[in-house]
Amino acid sequence: FRNLLYQDASYFDNPAHAPGKLITRLASDAPNIKAVVDARMLQVIYALSAIVACIVIAFIYCWQVAILGTSLILLLAFVMIGLAYKISVMNIEQIKNDEAGRIAIEIIENVKTIQLLTRCDMFFDHYETASKQQKRSELKKGMIEAINYSITQSFMYFMMCFTYAVGIRVIYQGDKSSDDTFKGIIAMMLGAVAVMNSAQYFPEFVKAKTAAGMLFNIIYRKPRTGDLMEGDRPEIRGNILFENVKFSYPQRPLQPIMKGLQWTALRG
Repeated sequence: FRNLLYQDASYFDNPAHAPGKLITRLASDAPNIKAVVDARMLQVIYALSAIVACIVIAFIYCWQVAILGTSLILLLAFVMIGLAYKISVMNIEQIKNDEAGRIAIEIIENVKTIQLLTRCDMFFDHYETASKQQKRSELKKGMIEAINYSITQSFMYFMMCFTYAVGIRVIYQGDKSSDDTFKGIIAMMLGAVAVMNSAQYFPEFVKAKTAAGMLFNIIYRKPRTGDLMEGDRPEIRGNILFENVKFSYPQRPLQPIMKGLQWTALRG
């Protein structure tokens, strides 16, 4: 919010930075990030540690099973990364087109005028249309999240099927003892359980990643006019003359604010 106060006028002149949208970002981004920096983050760290430990144990006892199990985990990771990227793109697009929050804030700010003009129904229809558009976007994201959830929660059974198939073959050929083979299989299955336990937080982490990106974009954005707290502060001892000054905002270059401005400020 401090950085927003120091932005140049052209920043707020951009429709993408309307006051309603900026207020919505301030109100929603920080809670979205906070939602994962708690026990859920600890659960994910625990799961990643468990996966690494299980892979190491599996390689110690039966490298054939370990290679197959690790390949399945990597395949699942690539699928989740792809789904996360898709959802992130949809989140960013939804944030850019989030008219419902902006409309609601601007309506509440001007509610007295709207009531006096008896236009409550018209503005409610505007808000309802924007909300339905946001709802459709959420439903699309929900389908992707459902696909991810179904894959991750059934991953253990895929792991069980493939590792037992390879393990039986390894025991049959006599490459490894049944004891070592089953230890490797159990290790990979425990790794699959860790994946299942952590994958349920997938939507929150994707949402937090998008929110963090938008929030840090605001935090680190530098005003085009420079830092208003820095710069030279010369002592002026003479007269000041503005001669034929022209100015227009960057978003509206064809709508000049000043045309041929001329004035003089005499010393004193």
